[in-house]
Amino acid sequence: MQKTSEVGRTFPGAPVSPAASAPLTGIRPGLSDDTSSATQDLCVYCFEVLLARLQGTPQPSLKGRADASPVREVPGLFVSWHNPAGLRGCIGSLQPVELERGLSDCALSSAFHDRRFPPISLKEVKSLTCRVSVLHTFEPCQDPTDWKVGVHGVTISFTASLCILCPCSTCRYTATLLPEVILEEGMTQE
Repeated sequence: MQKTSEVGRTFPGAPVSPAASAPLTGIRPGLSDDTSSATQDLCVYCFEVLLARLQGTPQPSLKGRADASPVREVPGLFVSWHNPAGLRGCIGSLQPVELERGLSDCALSSAFHDRRFPPISLKEVKSLTCRVSVLHTFEPCQDPTDWKVGVHGVTISFTASLCILCPCSTCRYTATLLPEVILEEGMTQE
């Protein structure tokens, strides 16, 4: 189980609905020293990175910004892009990562390398919303119900036999579900 904090933001300068721009429940302004909060500024940075790549301009930096976080490394993070139809790309890291590099890498990977979607184009950027989820406090579950829907994300992994006739042939399966995905999909602990 992992705990996350997240925030979403529409394209900077686009009309913003209160729901799209307001931090989600439990989000504090700024990225605190305990790495438990995300800010809209991190989403704006992801948009800037995406636009720089699409327009062939130099990549921006978080350094020197008035709102720049003192936190340099986070236990993990995810960047997801959404359009009015739903998810448009989501990639992250479950390993410790330097904040600026992790945001940049995940913003670009989720925009261009999520195998479920074609690469994001410049013409669709204005219709996108970015969501940043900063992971923290990884904890092993003591049993399958040792987590709360909407509060915790879950990483599941198991090995299964590929064939009843040859149980020595196995395959490893893994899934990572962020708290917002669990809620959006209507999942339960069962």
